[in-house]
Amino acid sequence: MELMMTPLEYRAYTVFDERIHEMDIVAKQYLESASADMHHLIPVDVPTDGNCLYHSVLISKNNSTVTTSELRVRTIVELITNETFYSNMYANVVGPIDIAVKGVCKNFTYSELYEICALCTVLGCNIRSVYPETNFHCGMAVMNNIFTPAPSVAANSEITILWSHAWDEIHARAVNNNVWSPNHFVPLMSPSMPHESDRSNELILNHKTPEKQKLKNNTPIQIRIPEFQDSPNRRFRADNNVITDFTESISLKTRQQNYNKGKTQQETRLEQERNRHRIRRANQTEEEHQI
Repeated sequence: MELMMTPLEYRAYTVFDERIHEMDIVAKQYLESASADMHHLIPVDVPTDGNCLYHSVLISKNNSTVTTSELRVRTIVELITNETFYSNMYANVVGPIDIAVKGVCKNFTYSELYEICALCTVLGCNIRSVYPETNFHCGMAVMNNIFTPAPSVAANSEITILWSHAWDEIHARAVNNNVWSPNHFVPLMSPSMPHESDRSNELILNHKTPEKQKLKNNTPIQIRIPEFQDSPNRRFRADNNVITDFTESISLKTRQQNYNKGKTQQETRLEQERNRHRIRRANQTEEEHQI
């Protein structure tokens, strides 16, 4: 019992690491219907065995020495020890605390608001509760809140928990008379920072002219990349090439024009010859008729 009363040393690990974490696709859909300032976070997949709230805490703690069973027992002890405090705070929202504690005593049982509040004191951290706007009404506004430890405990970190469901909304409603209610918790983590390779790429893109290590008059000497210019002879040769190409182009165009002109004259002569031939034949026909 004394062990359960000993405070835990809890430091939240709130950055998503794709090497050890996996995103919960279903929870991602529910997150999209939550507050817009939460949409950038990533819901992390945890077991759906009824201890999901405690799994969410442990994956944020990143400490394998603590189990979900220990966290559940610690939560029960906290609720019983400070029963009056929690009852005055949340009985009007969740219901009688004595009935809630009986449910918490059953392992692999889905948790509620009382457990979230008690875990704040057990862990010594704030817990931001995010509730999706699915079947949401004004009485659920308290679910979107930042819960803090009891006044005697100071918070040293903060984690974010999403109220979710093991199934997507359509299937969840189908088995519950078209009513949606959560039965799962997942932790929300921030996206990871760019990898070293990404930073290297950024350095390459922002590459500047290097500086020499040696100093002259205590001033860094900038290495200047020489800009070579063409010599006058090279430019002269290039100009000659341009002139030659231009001359050849004009010569080709002239030859084409002369060819077209000669072709037109030839066609004209042929047409004149055909006309003279038709006239001679016509004259011959008239002479035959006269004979």
